[in-house]
Amino acid sequence: MLPDWAISILRCPETGQRLEAGAGALVREDGRAFPCFDGIASLVHPQTLQESDARWNRFYDAIAPFYDVSERVLGRLLTGVDMARGRAEIVALAGLEPGSQVLEVSPGPGVFHPLLRKALGPASRIVSIDLSLNMLRECRRRHGGLDIAPIQANALHLPFADESFDSLFHFGGVNLFSDPGQALREFVRVTRPGGRIVWGDEQMSERFSHPIGRRVLPHMNPGFRKTPPPPPSGADVLAQHEVYSGLGYLIMARRRA
Repeated sequence: MLPDWAISILRCPETGQRLEAGAGALVREDGRAFPCFDGIASLVHPQTLQESDARWNRFYDAIAPFYDVSERVLGRLLTGVDMARGRAEIVALAGLEPGSQVLEVSPGPGVFHPLLRKALGPASRIVSIDLSLNMLRECRRRHGGLDIAPIQANALHLPFADESFDSLFHFGGVNLFSDPGQALREFVRVTRPGGRIVWGDEQMSERFSHPIGRRVLPHMNPGFRKTPPPPPSGADVLAQHEVYSGLGYLIMARRRA
C-alpha cells in the first residue's frame, strides 16, 4: 500500500473527493472502492478509455517485460542513439530540486527511476503514475528498492489534489495521448505555484540523420509524426531542447503563481 504522505494527497479522479486506505483498496467517502493489484493502487478514470488510449495501453501492457530488449536491439539498430546517455542528459536538463515532492507521469518500466532517485536524493518523495499496470509491475520488479510509489492512473485525470507536487516530470507518451492539452492542464493543476513542469516526447529533427531510422521510425511509431502540443495556460516556458540526438524534445516550464 502507499505511504501515508501519498494517500493524504490522493483524490478520486472522478469527483475530487478524499480517499482513505481500506482493506486492499482506497475508499471514497460514499463507499466507492478503488482496488489494488499486486500492491499497486488503481485509480483509472474513466473506466472506459478513449479508443486510442485503450489501444496504446494494450500495446504497452504486452511489451512491458520485453521493453529493454526492444530498446537495446531495435532502438540501437534503427537510431544509433545511446538511450542511456540520452536519459542522463534529460534528467540533468530537467533541473529538479533535491529533496522535493515529485510526480513522474508515464514511467514505463522505470527507465528514469535510478536517475531520478539519484538526482533528487533520498529525502525526496516520488510518485509514478502510468495507465499500464504491467509497466508499473516492471517498475516494482526492477526498482522496488528505490522507494518510488506506483499508481495506475490516467494522465488526463490525475488522482491528486491541486498543488500537490513541487515538480512534475514526464518523458514519453504525451504525443499519443488522446488529448495532450488536457494532460498538460492536469500537469499544471497538480503542481504548486512556482513549481517546475518538465515534459517531452519523440520528435524527429533535421539533426537526426540515421538513414534507416528516418524512413522506418515514423511508420513504427506515429509519435514521430507529431509536433509538440502547445504549452498549457498557467505555465511559462523556461527552455526547450532537442534530446536523443534529435529524436526528442524536452520542455521546461514554471507554473505561474
